[in-house]
Amino acid sequence: MRVINAGATRSRLEGLAIILVALGYLWEAHNIPDFYHMPGVPGPTTFPYILGVVFALSGLWLLLSPADLLARFRGPEREGGEAAPPPRAAGGLARWIAGNWHFYAMWAVILGYLLVMPSLGFPVATVVLLAVFVYLLGERRWWIIVGLALVATALIYLGFARGLNVRLPLGVLASLAK
Repeated sequence: MRVINAGATRSRLEGLAIILVALGYLWEAHNIPDFYHMPGVPGPTTFPYILGVVFALSGLWLLLSPADLLARFRGPEREGGEAAPPPRAAGGLARWIAGNWHFYAMWAVILGYLLVMPSLGFPVATVVLLAVFVYLLGERRWWIIVGLALVATALIYLGFARGLNVRLPLGVLASLAK
């Protein structure tokens, strides 16, 4: 019979960190000035509130879930409830980075997106971001990559522009919208 460790496992600490970040995010959403809100429309605070609640619930799930349930998602654990580290290949840090290049590439794409989105505009930058993400996640069929990126961007844009009445920057497409 396996004893469930209710102590401070890595998953519980991650859950607590996610909850704290979500609370900070919700606090910032609460501090959005009222002059950005239009009567009768959900407005720009709706998305941050929804996202903050989803993050808080995810963190709460990690914090309160039984350790044996979390172990199924994380993999084998050492004694004491801590997850076993991934095996390290011989060759040190350079080999480890080479083995995890997808992770670093995704962060580079996100940072690039944040830099170019104001000038390129939401639609173009988001299509590129999503296409690169889908490629990095393993999809190689170009029509699937382009189709998912276009459909997801259109749905996100319509959700913000029509549903929440939030103006997103059009960037290079601004001249076509006139």
